[in-house]
Amino acid sequence: MRKKHTKLMAGLIVLIVCLALLAQIAMAAEPIYVPMPEVSISLTGESPPDSEEYEIILKADDPAYPMPEGSVDGEYKLLITGEGTDIFPEIQFSSLGIYTYTVFQTPGTNELADYDDAVYNITIYIINAPANGGFEYMVTARKAGETEKLSELVFENEYAAEEPVPTPTPTPTPPGEIEIPEEEIPGGEIEEPTPPPMPTPGEIEIPEEEIPGGEAEPPKSDVPKTGDDFLLWPYIVSFVGAGALLMVLGLTGRKKARE
Repeated sequence: MRKKHTKLMAGLIVLIVCLALLAQIAMAAEPIYVPMPEVSISLTGESPPDSEEYEIILKADDPAYPMPEGSVDGEYKLLITGEGTDIFPEIQFSSLGIYTYTVFQTPGTNELADYDDAVYNITIYIINAPANGGFEYMVTARKAGETEKLSELVFENEYAAEEPVPTPTPTPTPPGEIEIPEEEIPGGEIEEPTPPPMPTPGEIEIPEEEIPGGEAEPPKSDVPKTGDDFLLWPYIVSFVGAGALLMVLGLTGRKKARE
């Protein structure tokens, strides 16, 4: 009788242990979803005229670690436009363990921006829950090289002011010259003025235009004409005769004065 009770007690203990093991296995099969810390973009300095899109990367330190849906090759890209806050999707875990991740910003292309190159380390602990045998989690975030725990990952991007474009100084026009505008004037092109011709000293400019009433006759000359119809010999003979007469009279007068 005692042996039967002993066998019965042993069977009950085995049954209880098996049921406990089966319960733990069933509870452990249920996955747990773990939320990630918030990510913020802060802008300082000169505000950019156009909103820029910033890319934040969540990368698993081990390719075998779970990642959010939409990840590619162990990386998830979170896009934030302008200054603002966003969050990575939750990660599903189905096994106990310690999982580590790295968060950083991809530098942009704006030459006036100084993009924050901070790196954040995230550690996720998946442990058993004492109450129901399920999973519990704990998430810690720290800046690389620091020990302070953070609840938010902040990237501060600073923008420099754009240098003004210098205005070219116009070249002054030398005195006496006419400045011709380079811009096109409606209605045609502007021709440079042609100065009037200067007359040559000592010459008389005769107009080429036609004089009403006919052609102008050359003025008559007072010089005597030479030719067959006008002879000078009578004058020459008269002058010679008068001279000879005067000489004779002069000689006669001197002779009488001597006598």
